[in-house]
Amino acid sequence: MSINRRSFSAIAAVTLAQTSAWAQQEWPSKPIRIIVPYPVGGNADSAARAYGEIVSAALKQPVIVDNRPGASSIIGSDAVAKAAPDGYTIGVVSDSHAINHAMAQLPKAADILGAKVPYDARKDFTPVGGMILVPLVLVTHPSVPAKNVKELVELSTKQKGVNFGTMGTGSPWFIHMHQLNNLTHGTFVDVPYKGLAPAATDLLGGQIQAMVMPIHYAQQQIRAGKLNALATLETQRHPLLPEVPTLAESGYPGLAISNYLYFVAPAGTPKAVISKLEREFNAAARQPAMKDKLGASGDPYPATSTELSARLNRDIDAYGAVIKTTIK
Repeated sequence: MSINRRSFSAIAAVTLAQTSAWAQQEWPSKPIRIIVPYPVGGNADSAARAYGEIVSAALKQPVIVDNRPGASSIIGSDAVAKAAPDGYTIGVVSDSHAINHAMAQLPKAADILGAKVPYDARKDFTPVGGMILVPLVLVTHPSVPAKNVKELVELSTKQKGVNFGTMGTGSPWFIHMHQLNNLTHGTFVDVPYKGLAPAATDLLGGQIQAMVMPIHYAQQQIRAGKLNALATLETQRHPLLPEVPTLAESGYPGLAISNYLYFVAPAGTPKAVISKLEREFNAAARQPAMKDKLGASGDPYPATSTELSARLNRDIDAYGAVIKTTIK
């Protein structure tokens, strides 16, 4: 039997489609790597390992955590963007992903971030699923004579500034301080630190007056009376601090702030693989044991790829607006 060119092409197309479908059905057939752009032992690292353990059992393949810290998470994220889009390399990003994208438009971005941003946060990644939601609380040293947000704003105007600890120019805490400043029309003075721990130490010692802190991190100091909690920064009160009002309840509606981390894959990863990863990571987030596994890192954060893409776009716009007016 002879086969003409048209028939041969049709057979080849069907074979290719079947092979591709088979390959996707067989995924994963080898270990999966999670690139974490933060150091070993930190919140992102421990959370990635907690998720990796559960997802590994579900997919019946090892999940290996590969730490690539440095340059405001740019080094690790660039490794993800450049990886083969086959579902065997995924990455962890945070709200810094949106900030870095917005910061990249500035002439001095590389000096501030520690490296150029060689990728596009929107185009070079596909969100996979949520990881951690880090709820925040506005806290002050007990010596500050302000019992609520309005009193803190009034104090900042009266004394021409309240010293406000951040993690440095372009960090999420720097952005959040300016978001609060813009919302409340207060006068908050940026005091930059190289990390949360040294900033918290100075706040506890009274060297600075206020800052935004993760609720899980701050709650013990609040309970012990070493810090005063003025407002939580999400839309609803948090179960760990049910007595603390939200910003909206404090008279400042229109702003909800939290830090977050989520999983991404290189752009071009097959949709079937993205769907499977999304399903497994979000199933892991919903397991009752995940809250205990995360501990003080934050709350489990199940979120779809579509939801995360929308949040990224919103944050790029919101953070970009702050960056344009505060960083020259």
